[in-house]
Amino acid sequence: MAHVVMTLGVLALALAQGGFRLALPGLAPQAPLRSVCEGRNVSPAVVPLEVPARTQSLALIFWDSLRGTLIARWLVYDIPPAARLSPGLPRTALLAHGVKQGQNGLGRLGYDAPCQPGVYQLDLYALDVPSLGLPPGATLREVKAAIQRHRLAEAIQKVRLQR
Repeated sequence: MAHVVMTLGVLALALAQGGFRLALPGLAPQAPLRSVCEGRNVSPAVVPLEVPARTQSLALIFWDSLRGTLIARWLVYDIPPAARLSPGLPRTALLAHGVKQGQNGLGRLGYDAPCQPGVYQLDLYALDVPSLGLPPGATLREVKAAIQRHRLAEAIQKVRLQR
């Protein structure tokens, strides 16, 4: 039986406003896979860089658009602007320092790793409020509506999953 090797690598910054961007330590071509469904389904580390000065919090959405519709695989909000998301966050609605995770597109809390080869996208939003005012476990619709009201800047990072 042949083994299938899956790699998840960073493609490029698709959009960065005023230098605002995100780094994904550990996601590099041929890196050991922990952040895919055939790996350990571990959420990746996310490091915000050059966060705009007026930012009071951050929000993150990890998108899957392979089936022609956008599905959120990970939804995190009320992130302090100087915070880094560590790899392997637990599947709980409330994390340390008031950080919250919402319901992803599969109706679960936390990170659900990509499975199919293709391009995935992480959107990191700089926000003008310290909290979106939503409870832990909010839906994508609720989080997106709150982001739209408070967005200062957005950084987009695309990643490719290949076999």
